[in-house]
Amino acid sequence: MRIKTMTIKLKLVLLFFGFFCVPFLVLGKFWYDRSMETIEDNAINNSQQLMRQMNYNLDVYFSDIKKATLPLLAHPLVQQFVKIDPNNQYDYYDLSSHIRSDLIPNTVYNRDDIYGLSVISLKGPYYSNIAFSDRVDRYRKEFAENYADNFRILGISRTGDGTEVITVFRRIIDNETYVTAGYLIIDLSLNRTTNIINQAELGKTGMISIVNTDDRYLYHPDSQKWQQLLPDRYKRSFEHINAPYFTNGTGAGKTIVVYNRSAATGLTIVSEVPLRELMEDLIYFRNLTLGFVLLLIILAFVTIFSFSLSITRALSQLMNLMKKVEMGDLSIRAPLRRDEIGSLNRGFNLMLEDLNRLIEMIHTSHLKEKEMAIHQRESKLQMLQARINPHFLYNTLGVINAYAIIAKVKPISQMTVWLSDIFRYSIDNGEDTVSLAEEIQHMFNYIHIQQERYQSLEVDVDLNFDRLKDIHTLRLTVQPIVENAFIHGYEDYSIKPAYIGLRASFDDSGVKLLIIDKGRGMPPDLVDTYNHAFAQMSEEQMLQASAPFGGIGMWNVHSRLRLEFGEPYGLSIVISESFGTIVEIRMPYRKEQSE
Repeated sequence: MRIKTMTIKLKLVLLFFGFFCVPFLVLGKFWYDRSMETIEDNAINNSQQLMRQMNYNLDVYFSDIKKATLPLLAHPLVQQFVKIDPNNQYDYYDLSSHIRSDLIPNTVYNRDDIYGLSVISLKGPYYSNIAFSDRVDRYRKEFAENYADNFRILGISRTGDGTEVITVFRRIIDNETYVTAGYLIIDLSLNRTTNIINQAELGKTGMISIVNTDDRYLYHPDSQKWQQLLPDRYKRSFEHINAPYFTNGTGAGKTIVVYNRSAATGLTIVSEVPLRELMEDLIYFRNLTLGFVLLLIILAFVTIFSFSLSITRALSQLMNLMKKVEMGDLSIRAPLRRDEIGSLNRGFNLMLEDLNRLIEMIHTSHLKEKEMAIHQRESKLQMLQARINPHFLYNTLGVINAYAIIAKVKPISQMTVWLSDIFRYSIDNGEDTVSLAEEIQHMFNYIHIQQERYQSLEVDVDLNFDRLKDIHTLRLTVQPIVENAFIHGYEDYSIKPAYIGLRASFDDSGVKLLIIDKGRGMPPDLVDTYNHAFAQMSEEQMLQASAPFGGIGMWNVHSRLRLEFGEPYGLSIVISESFGTIVEIRMPYRKEQSE
């Protein structure tokens, strides 16, 4: 019995229930049993993160105070003040005046968190922009006990007008002796610190306090505890418990205490939150989460079902279109969408467009091939028609030769024989390949006739005829180039032909035959035109186009060689100057010889 394949829609529904709903229901009870413990752990973790964030904010704030007050330690007025003689009242009042008019406005009045600024010299004098005399002796004692500290938070103080400030001090180093010369006292507004603390909410009755390095409360919601020592229970827990939290109290009054100590300032942030209050809030959110998850499951099921229906419908439509393409209908197109199915439909449409374009290209290619075949047949027909007249001329030359022999005029007879050989060689099939030795021998018939015309003509031939027999070429490839040298190198300039040279060099691809004359040569732009056409024009262009320059002799020789043997065979003009021209013909070995 054949099992029916499940649809995508059914698979999605089964996956939804198998991997989402069932595990959720199985683990629901276990999660519920562990929720209370997890809630407590989460409360502790959240408090720890909150304490770390608050400590980080305090670190940033006090670091900013350090940076802001660092230039004051080296300020010329401060340096002069800690060095003055206590008995020199004039210098004291003069420097105090400059500090009040120059230093204080730029430091205190530009920041709303710096309430007061005081400078204490170890020699005795001090200056402050606030009432400060009641604290001088206490601070001097503090300096003596903590001499090595460069930045220390002393605690919360009340100024003469009752303002609550956090006081810090910094050592002033003499820029000449590099020893401690005094101290800079900065009174910071308590509001900035309380603002950082008040940003955290620990329920209705939770509270946050700050403990200084001497285990005294720097800040506590109950101002009566400021500067008081920590309870022994807290101190022991801070010292001996590795985990940064502990519980205090029992039963309904149980409190979770979480603390975090800053490595930068030494301050410890302590949070105290009743466990009952934490549990009430988190249980509410737990129940709310359960309800939200159930609603989410229902919505997810409806969404997945609708989505699967949309996908299967689109895929079914695409399958129907593909069946029509299989039947040969390439005009159809899939509908466009803005999702992955839309990308698939666009790819399907592009595939159909490419198929149509390829079919058109193949059709066009076939038409071009047929057109080229027609051109080749027409060319062969023209060549056959052109051979009719040479037959008549060849027979006429035979009659002339007979009369010359009877009249015993040997030069006329010899020239007639040479000319007859030329025509006999010409009327044979021009498309048949011959050896280069045979083509050179035919070219000599033309040279002999020219020597009869020009008695002073020098023919310089340096060829190995045994090796030339191994070279493939076509009929009438060398003689037209030699004839071209006579006509365009000499006769066009009314110069008697004086020199014709032939040289050959062999390499792995065949032979390079050089035809040399000492005529006037061609203009440079014409040479470039020839060589560019020889190198760049394709075989298809050679079949369809006529010569790209004035003459057709060289172009016919080159195009025939290139069409027959391919690259790199054909013509090129090596040089053409006022002292002569060198034309190179490249031809291949015979196939059996190359093998």
